[in-house]
Amino acid sequence: MSDTNEKQPAIAPEGAKVKKIPGVKASVAVGREVVVRVPDVDQSYRGRVVGYDPYNYIIINVRLSSKIRSELSGGGQVILKYLHKGTVYGFRAYVIDAIRTPAPLLFIEYPSVIEKIELRRQTRCEVSLDGMLHTNDGPHECLVINLSATGCKVSARATAKDPISATGVDDTVVVAFNLGEEGALKLPMAVRNIKREKGIITLGGMFLDMLDKEEKAIGEYLEKVQRLTL
Repeated sequence: MSDTNEKQPAIAPEGAKVKKIPGVKASVAVGREVVVRVPDVDQSYRGRVVGYDPYNYIIINVRLSSKIRSELSGGGQVILKYLHKGTVYGFRAYVIDAIRTPAPLLFIEYPSVIEKIELRRQTRCEVSLDGMLHTNDGPHECLVINLSATGCKVSARATAKDPISATGVDDTVVVAFNLGEEGALKLPMAVRNIKREKGIITLGGMFLDMLDKEEKAIGEYLEKVQRLTL
């Protein structure tokens, strides 16, 4: 499909360095966890690549609302992001079809160009925020122990037998926490590093997708922390 003259939704956060590379280099292996964003929808969706035909289409297993699935089944555009070897990649793609049965599948065109996103490094502020960590096996109580505009570090209690202990580098989790006056956030995060010690698992990672208002909320919260602490 040809590009439209409408304003394109952003893939990379403000301040990130972006390098465009050919779509042939897209690492869309089956099983790859992805984040799907629908323009003008204030929510992102976690999915998984379940099939593809190089240069033609990619199939993603992702649960969408009935309304959004119906709208996309007639065509539309989505933004897809994923983590590969510690780097975030993203691209816009037109939807070929969206079906509900026998499985919730989204068929999108294979990208001709993808963006390699190098997030700016920022000093993280030490914080102590109650939160919930959502992994493939469900929600877990956690504590956000540091935070920046591009990522955070969380700690949760986990024994070696708990499913959360199977979380690995490059996995995608969702972190929910409350910034008080700045509001509650629920953000997908790509795991970059993991530490396990004395029944506690600590995950550090980068946010895969944020709305402008979410990035602004974190920025305002961090400014307040820096202003009110030594």
